[in-house]
Amino acid sequence: MLELFKTNKNHFIGVDFGTSSIKVVELSYTDQQTHLENYGFVDLNLPSHDNSIKPASLEQALNDSLKKLIIKMNARPAATYVSIPGFSGLVTIIELPDMPDDELTKAIQFEAHKYIPSALDEVAMSWEVIERKTNAPKLQEQESMMSKLKFKSESKNKTTGKIKVLLVAAPKKDIEHCDRLVSGSGLEVSAIELETFSIARSLVGDSTGTFLIVDVGSRATNIILVEKGVIQVNRNIDAGGDEITSAIADGMNISRARADVFKKGEKDMLNGNENAIIIPVLDLIVGELRRIIAAYKEKNNNSVIEALIISGGTSKMKGIEEFFNRSLGEKIQIGNPWRSIVVKAEVAPFVKEIGSSFSVALGLAMRGIDDYKRK
Repeated sequence: MLELFKTNKNHFIGVDFGTSSIKVVELSYTDQQTHLENYGFVDLNLPSHDNSIKPASLEQALNDSLKKLIIKMNARPAATYVSIPGFSGLVTIIELPDMPDDELTKAIQFEAHKYIPSALDEVAMSWEVIERKTNAPKLQEQESMMSKLKFKSESKNKTTGKIKVLLVAAPKKDIEHCDRLVSGSGLEVSAIELETFSIARSLVGDSTGTFLIVDVGSRATNIILVEKGVIQVNRNIDAGGDEITSAIADGMNISRARADVFKKGEKDMLNGNENAIIIPVLDLIVGELRRIIAAYKEKNNNSVIEALIISGGTSKMKGIEEFFNRSLGEKIQIGNPWRSIVVKAEVAPFVKEIGSSFSVALGLAMRGIDDYKRK
């Protein structure tokens, strides 16, 4: 990775352009520990699914909001990592016969046509061999693929048998859009990656075993299956916290603002015969989770999923763990992307409050630390 700064080489910034807010976090790496240096967020207050807003106007609004946030944070120059939404790109695993590097490159480009609907010259694509016989790299080895989504190959050894390849692709226009969002903010982008990788990095990291992540954003939900540090499945549902708020408002015949207060309150509205409110989006998520779990266990001799990790702002909703446990019968835990980060005592209460809503931003800054440690 290019060295873009001559100072603060051990400081890294992650920028998460969410659908309802922008989140920025600054981490440092000293004494073999990761420290929180700074964080901030700004609510965008943009009308939900308002098609009347022109893309150029929306882009300018996001750019202006980021500039103001960076000034308010007084963020120091640091290598900056930015995400694009998981639904914008493709993460899939393809199986091929093992072959020499030059043949493998051609084979992957040929196979990519089956998964990518647009012309390949409109897409930034990268790939990596994740399994040859019984060898598979950890999640941090996947990270190197995503530096500006430039195409590269890490395959070096010629062997016989089958290989599994992780294919990652994203539209070039989305990457260029992301660059424009950061333009003029004083930040220099070191890498852009799909938020799928950022979420997995902050919530699972180097942990062994199999984990199923459910990251519920305001307008979209990411479902990510991570096995032994490798992303195996990535699904995106075009629904999230906004639909949950709407269901509560309709079920209780109250305003959305009031429903949002109830959603964040101490009342369990998901469990119990009398108080339970039917929330279609949660049923939709559960249905997709059941399909993924069933397919994984059928393919892997009924292997155990260690935990289903709930992330995003909705993870703080009262009763959400019980709801998913009752619906799926799996072990449920609330994601904690801060678990390995040293936080000052005076900031700890605020970090606890924002919880896993900073999973993407933290995962991005952690990408910088992983790159730093590999140097």
